[in-house]
Amino acid sequence: MIEMVQYDYIRYLYFNEGLSQRSIAKKIGVHRKTVKRAIENPEQKYNLTAVKDKPINGKYEHLV
Repeated sequence: MIEMVQYDYIRYLYFNEGLSQRSIAKKIGVHRKTVKRAIENPEQKYNLTAVKDKPINGKYEHLV
């Protein structure tokens, strides 16, 4: 699965550097369809998938 950083890099190469979709796909090593999808979609928002628990030392944090 492609990471958010790669989506941002694809958009940067396409809009700022002016590279073609095909050259971006070759450079990064992904399919052209993936590059097209990254360009057509607006910026992705980062979603927290699960609530994170407190660290194990949570109740002893004041001592540290």
